[in-house]
Amino acid sequence: MPKLLTMAQVEAFRRDGFVSPVRAIPAERARYYRERLEAFEARFPGDRIKLDQKAHLLCPWVAEMIREPGILDATEDLLGPDILCWGTSLRAKAADGKTFAGWHQDTAYADVKPIVLIVALALSPSRARDGCIRGIPGSHLGPLLPHKEAFGTSSLLTREQYIDAAVEESSAVDFELDPGEAALFSNAIVHSSNPNRGRDRRILFLLEMVPARAYQVSPRESATLVRGRDAFGNFDADPRPRVEMGAAELAAWQRAVEIQASVLFRGAQRPPRALAGMTSGKPPTGG
Repeated sequence: MPKLLTMAQVEAFRRDGFVSPVRAIPAERARYYRERLEAFEARFPGDRIKLDQKAHLLCPWVAEMIREPGILDATEDLLGPDILCWGTSLRAKAADGKTFAGWHQDTAYADVKPIVLIVALALSPSRARDGCIRGIPGSHLGPLLPHKEAFGTSSLLTREQYIDAAVEESSAVDFELDPGEAALFSNAIVHSSNPNRGRDRRILFLLEMVPARAYQVSPRESATLVRGRDAFGNFDADPRPRVEMGAAELAAWQRAVEIQASVLFRGAQRPPRALAGMTSGKPPTGG
């Protein structure tokens, strides 16, 4: 029997590629994490971009977040008892009526198989007016669609990428969330988000969870064991941060992000925006 989800939700995930909303943590716990984020932004005003990749290597409170029991119970219901967290990404969208994410599939730029489960955890209201994530039910079962990069748009995606093919927008579902709720979806699903026309920032953390049996042929990346055991050893172990933005934490983050970026930004037409937040300032190599 599932730990948190119902059997109907598990079946819906297999059919539709998502389940939403799921109460992952209490609202007051979401407020706690938002306060930690805002304290980080006040202390390190020029470094928020670093939280776009592998944030759990930089901040003890993010390492705490990825181990929340409710998040792991829901993840276990979909992936099984042995779980690795491969990535954590802050997706904060200002209430500017401009910033958006075009239709895309994360499998266009990620090689981890058989699945990456994205847990989109809301720390602020994430409803249609706030530019919540939207998804096309069942699109995770279809082919990988062609993608193109854009330049100079208000897209929050690193390549400003979008699907260069027809998308059945009329069937899209809004993943509306209240603080502490999560949407769980396959990284193969076609998804996007509209501009935030609300009054508050839309704050999501995307937790990228994989079963311990997951693998990537090359290069060898790192991940964090958050539940169960890793009997496969396909990923190096991420160190758990002891202090926020410490020297050891920054060094570990830089190593991990540069390796990950060599896959995620492979073939990019220009140096990706995310690299501006790296401590080395160098483009990725390898892979």
